[in-house]
Amino acid sequence: MTTIVEGGSRLSTGRITRFSALRGVLSPRRLVYGLVLVILLAQVALPIAILLYTSVKDARPTDADFFSPTFTLENFRDAFSSGRLLSVTWTTVQFAVGSTLVALVLGTFLAWIVARTNVPFRNLVGLLTVVQMAVPGILVPVAWTFLASPEIGALNVAWRNLTGTDGTLFNVYSMRGLILVNGLTMVPMVYLFVVTVFSSMNSSLEEAAEVSGASKLRAVRDISLPLAAPGIAAVAIMALMRAWEAFEIPWFLGVNERIFTYASEIYLRTSTPPSNVGLVSTYAVFMLVGAVLMIWWYDRFNRAGDRYAVISGKNFSSVRIDLGRGRVPMAILTFVVLTVVILLPLLMLLWMSLNPYFRQVSWDAIMSVSLDSYVDALRTPNVLQGFTNSFLVGVLASIGVLTLSTLAAWFSARRIAGGRLLYLLTSVPMALPNVIVGVSFLWIFLILPLPIYSTHWALVIAYITIIIAVVSRLVSARMLQISSELEEAAQVSGASFMRAIWTIVVPLLSPALLAGALITMVMSFRELQTTLYLAGPQTRTAAVVMFDMAGDGQFSTVAAFGIVTFAVLLVGLVGYNRLNARMGLDGGL
Repeated sequence: MTTIVEGGSRLSTGRITRFSALRGVLSPRRLVYGLVLVILLAQVALPIAILLYTSVKDARPTDADFFSPTFTLENFRDAFSSGRLLSVTWTTVQFAVGSTLVALVLGTFLAWIVARTNVPFRNLVGLLTVVQMAVPGILVPVAWTFLASPEIGALNVAWRNLTGTDGTLFNVYSMRGLILVNGLTMVPMVYLFVVTVFSSMNSSLEEAAEVSGASKLRAVRDISLPLAAPGIAAVAIMALMRAWEAFEIPWFLGVNERIFTYASEIYLRTSTPPSNVGLVSTYAVFMLVGAVLMIWWYDRFNRAGDRYAVISGKNFSSVRIDLGRGRVPMAILTFVVLTVVILLPLLMLLWMSLNPYFRQVSWDAIMSVSLDSYVDALRTPNVLQGFTNSFLVGVLASIGVLTLSTLAAWFSARRIAGGRLLYLLTSVPMALPNVIVGVSFLWIFLILPLPIYSTHWALVIAYITIIIAVVSRLVSARMLQISSELEEAAQVSGASFMRAIWTIVVPLLSPALLAGALITMVMSFRELQTTLYLAGPQTRTAAVVMFDMAGDGQFSTVAAFGIVTFAVLLVGLVGYNRLNARMGLDGGL
């Protein structure tokens, strides 16, 4: 064997070759890639695997024979034979499709008004739409309970006083009520996506149609909407996924009338002892199948993006439609939509927070309003604990989400071997409804011989899975704009792999990273479904505290707490929207 003599020592070339190969395998870049891959697999693949596993077991995760090699399909037979699964599936389909249609019509209308017309005060529409997103989700059904419940709802009371009849204008506890309220909550999401579609459209086609004699409305019907249809359809699928997993509204407004969707049915079965783990997982599996089909459908639209192009380099112009005499009617209609979507629920919450108990609006009630509910909320230990827990979990989750998103985006953008796999793993959580994430991690933490369940770390781990799909898309888009030449120059100058990322990539990514941190914080305050399964007595977040207070009938205090939380979230959302505008993205204020 050939040897090399250096400084009195003898090294075999074989050992040198093996040592060099080992250094190549254990290079910092490979180690970081392997660590990110393992973490993402644990965040995504493990919850799905445990869910599928428990659905074919008749033992609980804490039972000794849970890991025995025996499986059963009894849970699936029970779900089908009782007829309950089919009933819940049909209810969920009605609820999701109806909510999507409501959100699509109203959100598309608002987006068209802002992006394509000269309606006065249209910029105010964008501001108010972002405001609605800052309202904690749990407060929406609370507000609509006092707006449209058959007996005490302010709208129904006003209707009876106006007409002199005993009827109701609108029953929020019916299926139509659930669909309308949930659809209204999704309007901002639809608006923010569709407004980018309309903002990118070439107005020369509409102008040509008008020159040919078509009216403005016909130009919109025959030109604008067909061109925007593919993009709107993609947004519709996203809204459908959101409605498919909705929990707060079906739970608060539908349970009393025995209207159960997948999310409310699963929570009822897990929160009411004795719970059947296998049957709960079976319902979750069917819910997951529906979500996977929708994400597959959505991905088909994205992969066929060339067919949806509405911007070209030839004769592109974007001129707003002059509505002429129609400006005033459209402005009035826009104000009516904004009132129903945003102002009514928000004003009802504000009214509830200023009264010790719910009272109909009257002069005497107005003269006796006070801030006592705010004082009580700030003095309540649970409220301060919930706010603190949400902030702490949001900070920790932000660190995890941003770190994983940045590294996965870098490996993918630099076309490193296996980088595409990391990108896909950060996308998979889009197909995981939050209730499934909560249930799956509940089983996992009960199985693991580690004291994780009901701790802050349990929430952080679950929140990373929920949020990473949203943040990673934002970070990936920014990463593609950063040339690899910058970090290569740093490495040539002696910087290590991680130092080049820290000193070059991270500063250039800072707008996207800050926006991702804001999104994570907002979602940490709003998230309820997952937290209900994983939070303990000392780790209840703001959303869970509000959920418990609403269940106990402390509506005045929960409204005050909600208004304070709303103000905090609004600051974050406005900051995020400002960052969007600075980064050149559409839909900014």
